[in-house]
Amino acid sequence: MRPQLQSEEFEVVTEAEVDPRGRLSLGRAGATPGRRYRVESNVDGVLILTPVVSIPEREQQLWADPALQQRILLGLEQADKGKTHNLGDFTQYLAKDEIED
Repeated sequence: MRPQLQSEEFEVVTEAEVDPRGRLSLGRAGATPGRRYRVESNVDGVLILTPVVSIPEREQQLWADPALQQRILLGLEQADKGKTHNLGDFTQYLAKDEIED
């Protein structure tokens, strides 16, 4: 459960108006272009924007599994030290339409 935010934790930065398409410019409020935000809303229409970093779903397993994280970090350390083994060419496992000429 999210703790209640007190008004003294915020400062009024600007006032903005939503355009006819429902958009709101946040540049004057300090929002960084290209940054992602989670938007939360309450019954009074108060919006809270929290900066977030989105990760691809296929990478979620790495973030959810500390043991896997350690294995990846170990592999990166070994590669950095040159402790790698050439396992050869794996193109034989690709489908024919995936092989570039």
